[in-house]
Amino acid sequence: MSVELALRFDAEVGEGPIWDSQSRELIFVDVTRGSIHRFNPSNSQVDSINIGIHIGAVGLLDQSRYIAAVRDGFATVDLADGKINYLARVLESEDIRFNDGKCDPFGNFVAGTMRYQPAKASAALYSIDSSKSVKTLISGIGLSNGLCWDSSGKKFFYIDTLSRQVALFDYDQEFGVVGNRRVVYEFAEDAGSPDGMTIDLEENLWVALWGGGKVVCLSPDGRLIRELALPVSQPTSLAFGGEKYESLFITSASYMLDEKKLESEPLAGSIFVADVATRGRAEIKFALSR
Repeated sequence: MSVELALRFDAEVGEGPIWDSQSRELIFVDVTRGSIHRFNPSNSQVDSINIGIHIGAVGLLDQSRYIAAVRDGFATVDLADGKINYLARVLESEDIRFNDGKCDPFGNFVAGTMRYQPAKASAALYSIDSSKSVKTLISGIGLSNGLCWDSSGKKFFYIDTLSRQVALFDYDQEFGVVGNRRVVYEFAEDAGSPDGMTIDLEENLWVALWGGGKVVCLSPDGRLIRELALPVSQPTSLAFGGEKYESLFITSASYMLDEKKLESEPLAGSIFVADVATRGRAEIKFALSR
């Protein structure tokens, strides 16, 4: 399993990749620059918009808009000009922002928060449904990050980066996270920090390790299956894409790397791709009532 450069890019915090099967593009964000990028692997074209505010994640909505977790709440984003329209403002303090998120199997958008100076029990995980109703799914989080569901939608895998754990919760279509937390895997201190996550058709988990320079594959019962080394120290997240969801795309960051480190990591902030002999699933679209 070799990693190849898909797109040389200079993202400060490249994050939240999702595959749009209709446009055949990889969508990803640059969190701290407030940008959304659409990358077409067939011709290497990148189209970008800036929304003027920090952005944690986007999800598919319709042909002209994304659903997004922006710094302080949930909003739609116009693909043409980056204009945002708030569905719900959730956060009041400027010391906290939304981070990773994606649509659940039932069309709700789920995203969590983090302090700009992360601290245990200072953040939460939220969902917004088609009626724009916001629920708090999990409280007492340190740094909300990777999230994904199994094929049934009844198992929810989740990363609170400060815990260094991948946790598993029971999940319900109506209520979201309903508890029964158990630890799937705990990373050693020197492994890097667990960040973004996705799941393949065999229900194995793929986790990006910020500071660890690699992606790991875990079985749903917590076995380390394989590791994938990267030419950058800060991989951030990952998603399956391509015609048959056979390609694993990996985002990365150049955030806080000094000049010497950047010289040794000229590809920091770029997008990578790997053939990992498995496939992913299509992204669910957000179901917004009009």
